[in-house]
Amino acid sequence: MIAARASIPAQHGVVPPAVPGPLIDGADDPLMTAGEVALLLRVTTAWVYTQTRANHIPHVQLGRYVRYRRSAVLHWLERIERESVGGARW
Repeated sequence: MIAARASIPAQHGVVPPAVPGPLIDGADDPLMTAGEVALLLRVTTAWVYTQTRANHIPHVQLGRYVRYRRSAVLHWLERIERESVGGARW
């Protein structure tokens, strides 16, 4: 990594930041924390962690950290909504 950084031309002594790739946060589809997911879904952080441990909500385990891809969480929510509407009996 040091050799790779040394080969990057620096302007005014500043090394440019890493270029985001498909696995790094992007503006279009960021990785979120449990707290951010809780705010998005308007639930508690404890609820998000409970759903994560039960493998109900899509998540990515990064060592001791857990992150949630925004698009996966929204897709999961849409699937739950479709199932609840399709299974409703009035």
